[in-house]
Amino acid sequence: MAEHAFLLESAEGLTVEVSPLGGAILSAKWHGTPFLAQTPTPGLASQVFGSEACFPLVPFGNRIENNGFQFDGRDYRLVANTADPLVLHGDGWLGRWSVQHRDRQAVTLRLRQEASTATPFAYEAVETIAVDGTRLIISLSVTNEAAEPLPYGLGFHPYFPRSPDMRLFARAGRYWTEREGHLPGSGGPTPETMDFASGSPLPVEWLNNAFDGWDGRARIEWPETGLAVSLEADGNLRYFVLYSPSATSGFFCFEPMSHRPNAHRDLQEGGLVRLQPHETMTATMALRIEGLVTR
Repeated sequence: MAEHAFLLESAEGLTVEVSPLGGAILSAKWHGTPFLAQTPTPGLASQVFGSEACFPLVPFGNRIENNGFQFDGRDYRLVANTADPLVLHGDGWLGRWSVQHRDRQAVTLRLRQEASTATPFAYEAVETIAVDGTRLIISLSVTNEAAEPLPYGLGFHPYFPRSPDMRLFARAGRYWTEREGHLPGSGGPTPETMDFASGSPLPVEWLNNAFDGWDGRARIEWPETGLAVSLEADGNLRYFVLYSPSATSGFFCFEPMSHRPNAHRDLQEGGLVRLQPHETMTATMALRIEGLVTR
């Protein structure tokens, strides 16, 4: 087992490797078969281990246009935190979390972030990663520790294996195009090639699109390995981002979020939550693993 990492195990064959570096899941397997894809990212866990399989999004996910926003009549500025020119995915994936509790089935991690010239957000985040039989459950909370109200969001960024025969099932109400800077463009009806309500393969081209009006459920099937994952998110997560560089990338991301990317530029409709000082919001995602029934 690598330094700064530890293993969670269920009696049913679920094994999940976790690191407090970035609050990351390094790997997740069902009887030895991966159902999350170990992928290099700019996150802290990847900087140390070379890859990771999932990380928390806190106090927001995705990008903020021009690295700034206006809230309650004040202008707030952030500083880019990776090689990307726009600040990306908040602080959680780049922070060193402390271990609050740990046993063979669960770990609870805590991160305290102070406001600085790089970010106006001051908060405490708590993440619990647990295995329960055939389920991997990830819960995340954020408490505003700033002196003033601020808009917060949460989410999860799992990487799933992408294979030629895999199928995605997910139902959403609206689809967003992508524009320059990897930001959402215009919203509208979901095109046929991106409608996964009845289950379909991913398009072969570059994908980086937001969806809203999501019912909080998704399913991924991999006939090649005989595995399926059913994803269930709580009611605070009604958006998702679908990302994959290409059909041969080996991975794709299905990212449940409480808000749309760049929601700081649409505070009325984007899904961010106004948190008063010491107020808390939470989000939970569960992945249930099962074998595919052959017909």
